[in-house]
Amino acid sequence: MILPPAPGRLRGPGPFLSRGISAVEMTLVLALAATAVGLAAPGVAHLRSSVSMRSAAGEVGAALHRARSLAISGGKNVGVKFRKNGDRYEWTIYGDGNGNGVRTTDITSGIDRPVASFPWGRNDVRPSILTGFPVPDPGGAGFLDRLDDPIRFNGSDICSFSPVGESTPGSVYLWDGADRMAVVRVFGRSAKMRALYYRRGDGMWTR
Repeated sequence: MILPPAPGRLRGPGPFLSRGISAVEMTLVLALAATAVGLAAPGVAHLRSSVSMRSAAGEVGAALHRARSLAISGGKNVGVKFRKNGDRYEWTIYGDGNGNGVRTTDITSGIDRPVASFPWGRNDVRPSILTGFPVPDPGGAGFLDRLDDPIRFNGSDICSFSPVGESTPGSVYLWDGADRMAVVRVFGRSAKMRALYYRRGDGMWTR
């Protein structure tokens, strides 16, 4: 036999309301959860941007290391240049074809020929310099000038390596189009490479 509910005990819509949690309180809980997610979102975005900058700097370093290795193993000057190939960008490594080093004029004429390339398959970071705010020069006092020139190797955009592993000194600047930058610096005779990072408004670059 099915007994009717005891007086004063009505069947409610669910366990939450039967324990005294009202719809208003549930709305408040959901609002607090949404606020927490909103507060966390900027932190996640900053982390993603930081990771992107570091991985992009790593890709530049890999191309430069590869060029140096080819110069040493091949016994001739090798240069690496960032260029547009159709609708994409890539790092292209050229071998010295006439013994006078890797030069833009020789690349254009076909004397210095490509020996390897590294497609740049990302749109989040690209060789460029942050605009709209003065960026400290990582090499010393003052701020960066020539904001349209993110690849700088002794007045050229080619980083060259000799058969003994020495390098053209210079820098490759990267920007995410928002607030973060990286620079990959190459130190001449030793060809050592160092990546530094900058965020808009900071007073200096950091490792």
